[in-house]
Formats: sequence, structure tokens, C-alpha cells
Amino acid sequence: SDCPILEHFIVDIEETGVSTLFIFQDVIIELEIGDEVGLFDSNGIIDNQGNFGEILVGSGIWIGEQLNVTAIGSVNLSDLEGPILPGYVQDNIMSLKIWDASEQQEYNANYILVNPLLDGSFNNLYQPISEIILMIPGCMDSTACNFDSNATEDDQSCIYIEDCTGECGGDA
Repeated sequence: SDCPILEHFIVDIEETGVSTLFIFQDVIIELEIGDEVGLFDSNGIIDNQGNFGEILVGSGIWIGEQLNVTAIGSVNLSDLEGPILPGYVQDNIMSLKIWDASEQQEYNANYILVNPLLDGSFNNLYQPISEIILMIPGCMDSTACNFDSNATEDDQSCIYIEDCTGECGGDA
């Protein structure tokens, strides 16, 4: 209990006054205490020049109960000769990443919203999440030598029979 927790997802942009609240409900069973959630906009404003790219806009550590994570929205006042502040772009869809603390591994994740009318967008309101599905990278082609039945996300790592004896990865 005296050891500091080193966070994996560290939000390094300033609050802008624009935000969307993502509520991870306490019914989520895919997370263990100490796991982290990282909220990303894959096409958000990443700097004060108005460049676009992937940006971490919110994070939190799961402690086994409802977790409220506020995502930071961008502000672009350049038309009024004002500043451009990095953050998510209104109506973009939130991308979720999970840091599995016990495995020391980062995963992409899908999520299910409580209300089917919501779409996971940054909308300046709130988005309650009831379930997370970890995307486990691996070879998903059952004809490959290294097929991974646990994989849920193809990582283009498949290896196929390469020698005349039919040995996977052989050199005959």
C-alpha cells in the first residue's frame, strides 16, 4: 500500500471546458482492480496548430465500482484569432484501450453502451458503458500454423506451411 501506482495512460492535455462523461458501470466483469481505461479520439486535435491524429483524452483506474471518466474536448478559436486547444473532436467515436495491470499488456477494446440509441461519440453529454470486450491480437486463420483460437483481432502474424514435408515453418 506504500508503493505508488504508476499509471500507464497519462493524459497530457489541459482541460478546455468541453467534455463528455463516459460512465463505466460497476457490472463490468472484464476489468480487474488496477486495470486502466484509456479513452482516445483516433482523429482528434493533437496540438495547438490544429493537426489531427490519435490523442488520449481521458483515463481512469478501475477499483471495482462505477468509474466516471471525463474526456477532454478540443476548442478551436482560430477563426476568431484565438487559441487551438487539443482534445477530441465533437461527434467522433471514442476508441477504448485497456491496460491489463496483471499482464502488463495494452489491449484495444470494444464496448457496449447501456442505451442502444447512443453511439459512443464525443457529444458533450454522457455515455454509460455496461460491457467491455478485449481485442486479443493473434492469427485468426485456422489454416495457419500459428492459429490462435483465443484471438479476437487479426494481427497479420499468420505463418503458413512452407516446406515440402508439410511441416509448419520447416526448411525441407
